[in-house]
Amino acid sequence: MERISVQDHRAVYEQICKDYLNLKLLAQNALHDREHLERCKQSIREEVFSCRKLSRVTEFDQLVLLLEQRNLLSLLKPDLMERFALVLDAKDVACALESYRRMLHSKYAAIRRFHLEDLRHRDRRTLLEKEVEKIKLHEANVSPVPSLANTKDDKYLQHRDKIYSLLQLEIGKQWKVFGRFLNVSSAALEEIEERNRTDLKTRIYEVLQCAELQCGNETQDRFDAMLLKALENSRRKDLKRKIERMLQE
Repeated sequence: MERISVQDHRAVYEQICKDYLNLKLLAQNALHDREHLERCKQSIREEVFSCRKLSRVTEFDQLVLLLEQRNLLSLLKPDLMERFALVLDAKDVACALESYRRMLHSKYAAIRRFHLEDLRHRDRRTLLEKEVEKIKLHEANVSPVPSLANTKDDKYLQHRDKIYSLLQLEIGKQWKVFGRFLNVSSAALEEIEERNRTDLKTRIYEVLQCAELQCGNETQDRFDAMLLKALENSRRKDLKRKIERMLQE
């Protein structure tokens, strides 16, 4: 059996990157007026889960960018393009999407590997680097920590497990949206999903760990504020209020 080299796989990946760009351009060119854009926005309204964000979209490329930022549309996840093809009645988009899917499915493992490598490279700083930096900052901090800060940290640690457990139970299928509001990168979310395909609670736990780690050796207040803001942006003010009460105990 003929072996496929890494260079061949890379060539396939580069080609599908071009095809993905072409797919977006075809859909954009099929959109001729404001009404088409509004219909496209309505077709993915439930997935975006933010009327405010959608109301700010005035161009098709902005809509695509919003979907990509929320990891709803990507080189590995082109399915929402099918809705645009139906809404726009664009046969060329539908044909291009069908061809794209065949290529993606036939070489999915190789394409996914190169795609994740590119995402990790784009993120620049890995979680490991941040952990090393956190340790170095901790070792370099020779000044004594004020007793008030110690008291506050101890109090937070007492509630940390309760907060994590609450979020693991309540966040549910919106964990990726929540993760993005916590500034967890798309690459990290992909890796978390890959490691825990059937364990939703562990995904949520690792998202929280990742977000907390990104705060480095900064004050705990920063992570608390980021967590509460992410819950508010995720429209989970009920959870925000519960955690605020926990932190005040």
